[in-house]
Amino acid sequence: IGKEFHFLNGVIMKINLLIFLLIFTYSCSLKKYDKTLYVGNNNYWTDDFSEIELVMSYIIDGKDYRIMRKMNYTEKIDFLDSYWIKLDPNTSTVNNELIDELNLRVIESKELFSGFDGGLLSDRAKIYIIYGPPNNEYESYIDNFKLITWEYKTGFHFNFISDNFGRYKLTN
Repeated sequence: IGKEFHFLNGVIMKINLLIFLLIFTYSCSLKKYDKTLYVGNNNYWTDDFSEIELVMSYIIDGKDYRIMRKMNYTEKIDFLDSYWIKLDPNTSTVNNELIDELNLRVIESKELFSGFDGGLLSDRAKIYIIYGPPNNEYESYIDNFKLITWEYKTGFHFNFISDNFGRYKLTN
């Protein structure tokens, strides 16, 4: 009786595990990404509103961004549209040149810092989007950790240190 019980117990556990894995796999495949689309007047690099909000958190000042976060979707669209109208350097042209520059920086940062570095969530992408490409870039090592320094003509410099998993964290 003892050997048969252990054998049956093992078979039942395997069946239960298999059923669990099937249900888990099926439930995960049902999850859909609920993407809110941007339908305002500006031409951004994407229509994914959550991605636009992320990038705006980098460039809009903290007080205005906190106010925007409390708005509903329609109010956020209106806020962003009017925000960029105020910043348009040349209202006689069809395009807003600042949005064009932002789009270029975001697209480049997505290409440059995708993968292990975290894409738009990475420290390097954030700095790249705010300040643009660095004027000079230097590499060095500190205790076997790679250190990348970006220098800008404005006098700003940023140090990023590798965490050995391909991600770089801002150190200053």
